[in-house]
Amino acid sequence: MKILDLQPSSEQNNDASLLEGLYQLVVNGQTDTWEFERLNAEVYNRRAATYSA
Repeated sequence: MKILDLQPSSEQNNDASLLEGLYQLVVNGQTDTWEFERLNAEVYNRRAATYSA
């Protein structure tokens, strides 16, 4: 069983949307915008909460 199998599908979709948005900003070179900063912080905080010991 994968960790993603334990998450509700709406939470998985939200996580995927965050990552997709962050990816699109990076690809477009928009890493100095407030949107990038907000998405980057949210993705980092979720990762830290998931994998913190």
